[in-house]
Amino acid sequence: MTPCLYSIVRYAPFAETEEFANIGVVLCAVKKKELFFLLTQSNDSRINAFFRDDTIFPLAKDAINRELKLAQTLTPTIKTVENVSYFFNNLTAKKESIFHFSSVRSILTRDPQQEVKLLYDRFINHCDYNKERREEILTRELKNRLNSYDELKNIFKKEVIGGDLTRFTMPFVAKKDEDILCAIKPLAFVQKEPGKMMEHCDSWVARVVRAANENLLNLSNILFTIDGQKNPTNSESKAMDEIRRTFDRNNIIHLKHDDESAIVSFAKAAL
Repeated sequence: MTPCLYSIVRYAPFAETEEFANIGVVLCAVKKKELFFLLTQSNDSRINAFFRDDTIFPLAKDAINRELKLAQTLTPTIKTVENVSYFFNNLTAKKESIFHFSSVRSILTRDPQQEVKLLYDRFINHCDYNKERREEILTRELKNRLNSYDELKNIFKKEVIGGDLTRFTMPFVAKKDEDILCAIKPLAFVQKEPGKMMEHCDSWVARVVRAANENLLNLSNILFTIDGQKNPTNSESKAMDEIRRTFDRNNIIHLKHDDESAIVSFAKAAL
């Protein structure tokens, strides 16, 4: 087994929000004096899902690719194992850049080059992680939108909705006494497989319908703000159409996540 050090490469174009997307893995087999890395494609749909209209990433990705290739070339020339470890830790140290590295972690592996691919699949190709990160961003965007209107400022709170048969959290809930007047949930359908998109849809439909059946809320006061792939494939477009039909069949109101006027009108009317 070969001891290795590795770090996750992160893209963070907006320092003020501290939002980032995992875009690659770099691994160093210290004793063998070998360095391997794997980065996502320049047109990765995940990056487009996280950061809309981002034109910087393809150029910036080329820069980090060149930096890691240089490090890969230099690693075998370093004289001692201790210096290889120092070199890797310095490479991944925090710097003023739109690229960051996670804290360095250690791992034992029989095949360092194959391990990079396994780590990439674990940290970058994780569909649920991508969906959750996008929904975090959508939630922050919606919070800022709602709070920019005096009538809605600080009205919506994160609440746990629970009864005998269901329990889940909604990020935006407006209540009067204990009655739910309005509840809004951003949903991101950026999973890589259309089947996963449908599963995400069905799980949220089941939650709110069950809550309505328990008289915890009224479906007419529920809003899903939805987002999908920026450049969907035919199968992804079909999945989004079916998702909208599923919401309609269950009388659940849904709007595009960036339709600010309609979202605000819904929120005001429900209060």
